[in-house]
Amino acid sequence: MSSAGAFMNAAGLPTGSRDVLPTEARELHEIEEGLRRAFDLYGYREIRTPAIELDAVIDRAEGERAAAYRLFDDAGRLLTLRPDPTIPVARLVATRLGERPDPVRVFYVATAFRPPTPGRAEAIELHQAGVELVGASGPAADAEVIAVLASALGSSGLSEHRIAVGSVVLIEAVLGALAIGEPLHGRLMAALRARNHVAWRAAAHEADVSGDAGRLLVDVPSLRGDASVLDRVSRAVPAATPAADELAATLNLLGRHGVAPAVVVDLGIVRERRYYSGIVIEAYAEGVGSPVAVGGRYDSIAARYGRDRPAVGVAIALPELHRAVVAAGAGPQPRRPGVVLVDGLDAALDAARAARRAGVPVVSVPDAADEARRLAEAEGWRFVARRDGDEFLVEDMEARETFRCAALDEIEDGGR
Repeated sequence: MSSAGAFMNAAGLPTGSRDVLPTEARELHEIEEGLRRAFDLYGYREIRTPAIELDAVIDRAEGERAAAYRLFDDAGRLLTLRPDPTIPVARLVATRLGERPDPVRVFYVATAFRPPTPGRAEAIELHQAGVELVGASGPAADAEVIAVLASALGSSGLSEHRIAVGSVVLIEAVLGALAIGEPLHGRLMAALRARNHVAWRAAAHEADVSGDAGRLLVDVPSLRGDASVLDRVSRAVPAATPAADELAATLNLLGRHGVAPAVVVDLGIVRERRYYSGIVIEAYAEGVGSPVAVGGRYDSIAARYGRDRPAVGVAIALPELHRAVVAAGAGPQPRRPGVVLVDGLDAALDAARAARRAGVPVVSVPDAADEARRLAEAEGWRFVARRDGDEFLVEDMEARETFRCAALDEIEDGGR
């Protein structure tokens, strides 16, 4: 293999990128439309930001040099392919929507670009849909975003899912109350971000905290369950009670939103992005090994673009959500409403045109009935039709029956 080939996969693409074929593209489109409908119900409006930002804009939000794809423009300015849609959205809201009354509710469907971690097989294009609630703070705002997420996952066709919530504030409150100083504090947070429970416990034992507080500190990454988790924190470390109560208030509001059964407390999640400043969110589904959605509160970012505003949001990973929806599907999927029309390119062109005007999708093929059936099978079209005298002979590929009709616009999804 050539040196160039070493950096390409079997499809001739850079490692970490992939093609999306028609069936998957159509399913992704349907999922995205379901998400848009769910976002609309809560008053979120769609925005779009450029894929390329000034490098200084990205670094300003991250507070450190972020892993990203960078390039120069003709003026010599350093540019960055957005590694995270949240940052451009925060810039846009702080600058272009800076004078809008709070709270500002926006959503996006976008692609982020992020270099893979060395040694890991990771996607370099991250297709996401997300919501951002800017200018609102506290449990009520956090609960709304989680409720929007639950509604959106349901609208996409994923009825079974779990949403885990943690809190950076609560973890910091525990560490602060126990007087965990540097460098041990940094080691603990780095271990939690890396989900390295062994490293966390080793550092926690070094802290030499006795009693219930010491046992709680060791157990933090594995504390997962209902509100009783927060009760344990309050009993062991009373000074952390205000932070625990705030998360408990969010859980209570989620009950009023009707989504509490899908939510669990998980103090082991803090996310790797350091801008998270409060609640953190992850959603999971059967059949997918990584979260289908991540997010949280990031109150410090907007101030870096000129206006101090609290903010909370969540991003849904579209490829992971698609895999989860497919894995959860039961039985064969319904066929696409439409007709593969023999001779639709010439002899039956007028009939094809009339059907399209009536809203019936028509795929025209030359005079070859067998090829028309193969195409319908391959692409999932429901009907195959050919002219037979003054009528059309139509094969219903789903019902496995044949019928006649005078015009193709008489064909309806589910019948004739």
